[in-house]
Amino acid sequence: MAGLKARIVEKSSYLNPSDKKILNYLLNNAAECSELSLAKLAKKLYVSESAIFRLCKKIGLSGYSELKYELADFSKGEKRMVKQQDTFAERLVKNLRLELSYFRTLDFESFYSTLNQTKNIYIYTTGWQQASIASYLSNQLLVNVGKPTVVMPSAISELKMSKNWLQDHDQLIVISFSGEDPDLCQLLDELHLLNEHLTITSLTTIKESRLASLSDYSLFFQPSLFHESISTKNWAFSPAYTMIDLLINGYCEWLRKEDE
Repeated sequence: MAGLKARIVEKSSYLNPSDKKILNYLLNNAAECSELSLAKLAKKLYVSESAIFRLCKKIGLSGYSELKYELADFSKGEKRMVKQQDTFAERLVKNLRLELSYFRTLDFESFYSTLNQTKNIYIYTTGWQQASIASYLSNQLLVNVGKPTVVMPSAISELKMSKNWLQDHDQLIVISFSGEDPDLCQLLDELHLLNEHLTITSLTTIKESRLASLSDYSLFFQPSLFHESISTKNWAFSPAYTMIDLLINGYCEWLRKEDE
């Protein structure tokens, strides 16, 4: 069954300004209007009962009873959305605070020193969300500290080719949410064996993983759950971007102190 908003959009070309004004009021006051009789609603809107009935027909409803049902359903959906958004906001704020607390426990002296000496920085990711985070990290490194990077395609074959050109004291940053891809971990192990001076830094979700254990430096973040259905979960990755901002800011402060 199409939702009330979907019905209105579908039939919008058949609606006159008066119809749209009535429907706008109904949507903005769905819970209240779903409890009114046809006579009371007509009186509240200063229209005739037959005008409301004709409007119901215009948007594909059988009559006022079905309109009341659709309004009640729409109202419940709006309440669920507000509750879900509030819950998400609370989770997000909590995770951002945890990210800041976690960051403050870390000693970045060695990492910043290594980063400062690194000439070539490569970023490898394992998916499109990770690639978005990589793009942000690359931009922040270039704009704020003048460190150009190469964001590699998210294909294991591309990473395999890096054996031919990775040099001593290069840095490879790997962004992988799970940190458990067996092909990736095996290849990183091989790269370390071939070049003991290669620095590997990982950014993963907060948990122990094989990737983190293979990394010289491992950073973590906790994604925030947007919403979930029976089959899927949708996540927000604001804490990952926050970690990058904290990292870049910390590096800028480290550089300032080095120059004093």
